[in-house]
Amino acid sequence: MNGRRLLVQGTAGAVGTVLLAGAMWLHSLGPHVEATELDPIRTSGRIGHEVTNREFSVRVERVDAARSLAPSLSLGNQPAVGSDGVYLIVRLRAMSRREPLKLASAVLETPGGFTYKADPRTGAASVLEPDFQPLIWTATAFVFELPRERVAGAHLVVGTGGLLPQLSAAADVDLGLGAARAAELLRTATDRYDVRTSRP
Repeated sequence: MNGRRLLVQGTAGAVGTVLLAGAMWLHSLGPHVEATELDPIRTSGRIGHEVTNREFSVRVERVDAARSLAPSLSLGNQPAVGSDGVYLIVRLRAMSRREPLKLASAVLETPGGFTYKADPRTGAASVLEPDFQPLIWTATAFVFELPRERVAGAHLVVGTGGLLPQLSAAADVDLGLGAARAAELLRTATDRYDVRTSRP
């Protein structure tokens, strides 16, 4: 009787262990699957070329670099807004395909899985993001602050955002920032860059 009880308990323990291991595996897999399902649908392209999806078209025209940004107020002798890293200013044109929209989501993705949001520091001059109209190209700029060593390989992901990201559209644009181009940008980065005029 004791042998039978030990056998039943041992079998139950082994089955329980297998079920627990399976549950832990599924739990670790769940967030990745969910994140993939919620990602917007991306259309890929590169700088200088039109990237089009069902909601909008975008064309990145150039990327500038700055060590500091011009202040939002020009009265008095306001100091420039500096950075421990570097500012990348992505200048682009976009238009809606069907109805007016905003590009509510803009990030730089860099090798190693790092992402940087378009969000200039408080006090820096900025561009008000326009509403993009159907079939009318409109210029804008996004400002990113990132470490100097993350510039190489960075690419822009811009999209409509929204409460249901899986139903939104995004454009993934290769900015052409290979090692040589990134080094050149960093070497020629300017001070007091005014994003409103694209001049230091």
